[in-house]
Amino acid sequence: MQKPDIDTKNLFIIVVLATLFIFAYQAYLIFFTTQTSQQTQTSQEIKNPEPLPQLMLGTSREKVKPSNLTTYKSQHFELVLSEEGGRIVSFKDLKYNKDLITEEERKLNLYPLEVFTGDPQIDSVLSSERYQIKIEKNKITLSLNREDWSLVKVLEDKGTYFKVNIKTKNLPAVFVSAGTYVKEDEFYTHSGPVIKLGEKTLRLDIKDVKAKEFITGDIKFAGVESRYYYKGFSGNIPAVGIYKQDETTFLLVKAVEELNLYMGAKEYAKLKPLGLSDVIDYGSLKLIVKPLFIFMYWIYQNLHSWVFSILALTLLVRVLMFPLTYKSTLSMMKLSELAPKMQQLKEKYKNDPAKFQEEMMKLYSEVGFNPASGCLPILLQIPVFFALYKVLTITADLQLEGLLWIPSLAEKDPFYVLPILMGLTMIAQQFISPSPEKSQNLVMYISAVIFTFLFASFPSGLVLYWTFNNIISLAQSYVIKRLTTKPQTKHTKGKKK
Repeated sequence: MQKPDIDTKNLFIIVVLATLFIFAYQAYLIFFTTQTSQQTQTSQEIKNPEPLPQLMLGTSREKVKPSNLTTYKSQHFELVLSEEGGRIVSFKDLKYNKDLITEEERKLNLYPLEVFTGDPQIDSVLSSERYQIKIEKNKITLSLNREDWSLVKVLEDKGTYFKVNIKTKNLPAVFVSAGTYVKEDEFYTHSGPVIKLGEKTLRLDIKDVKAKEFITGDIKFAGVESRYYYKGFSGNIPAVGIYKQDETTFLLVKAVEELNLYMGAKEYAKLKPLGLSDVIDYGSLKLIVKPLFIFMYWIYQNLHSWVFSILALTLLVRVLMFPLTYKSTLSMMKLSELAPKMQQLKEKYKNDPAKFQEEMMKLYSEVGFNPASGCLPILLQIPVFFALYKVLTITADLQLEGLLWIPSLAEKDPFYVLPILMGLTMIAQQFISPSPEKSQNLVMYISAVIFTFLFASFPSGLVLYWTFNNIISLAQSYVIKRLTTKPQTKHTKGKKK
């Protein structure tokens, strides 16, 4: 039995390594992409010039459930505020029909917009007494007055966010709650506290958070995030308190001046004007992911379709890859021309595999064929593929974008039709540019099956990109072959007179 030739082995190794690389990256996303705070000032014993407020959990505060409620509805949001504690007990993002108030917040009776001073007696009153709520057009005022002190919270609706101004009289500086993060399918993204400290965006892993963390410095925004949603503040924030409670975290920010409150989906167009674009979790490949995300988002904003945005990206990548595609197609055509000579070499050196390999490599060198050239375009696209994978897992807008039988491009195809179509396009590519070596073709067919199963659980948008990529590659290969193949002419022998 003759051993497979070396170029078949190399091709198989390349395909296997590429597949393993994808699996390895998946493992990397799962186990190693969490970004944690390294340059923070923390205190579990609260040895700071000012005490970090107590949340007073396990006291009577948890028994005072909201009962006197006021509803405010705008174009984008619907808020329900309780007079008890002057807090937000329901906050619905109308576009996504998602209530951002969590079961943990309801269970512990600890909601966004609740304020703390660090004085337990005052904080007990602030969290339980009834505020006066007044709504005038786009402004909500919540006020609580006592003989020796007073507190007023003013929320001004700015369309996609709220201006928050907390005015106090005879009270120390207050901390205001952003609540806890929304529970949803993480899909290898971060959930928990996210803080912009100086020029660094810190994403704290819940398991690394102590009972209490105190962070000070030049804080530009602070809040809690999940895969698609953010709850928090931006502005001049001198200090942040983070509290670990069971398997979640609550976050307070120190309010010394007017702040912006954003609660909702992490839509780039809404976040950027507030300086919150880094709330979007670009991951470890940020240098590639962020510009790719911005490009695709720009296409989406102009064409109002993520399908067209994905198609535009595919066309751009294929245009940039065309020189390699051209060389790869010509290389495979040369290999086809060498088929008869390769067969002769096999017959001639069937008992001397080493000599066969030597002569075959000489033959490759004579015509300028590179055995790895067919896989090079695919390998070079892997970074783009990974970047796009990240883009499609963090884009909140994609939740609402469907395609025919697929309800959301952010989720997998429920019927696995698109992954199968993608696998068929990979097989079609091999039919257009087959290798003379049957064993090499078999390797590529096997890889098509592997990738079909691998992509079955990926977001449909990513599978759509790879399917578009295969179709355009098929078209490019067909055109190149038609333009470079010389027409066959029939030669007739003249008769002797």
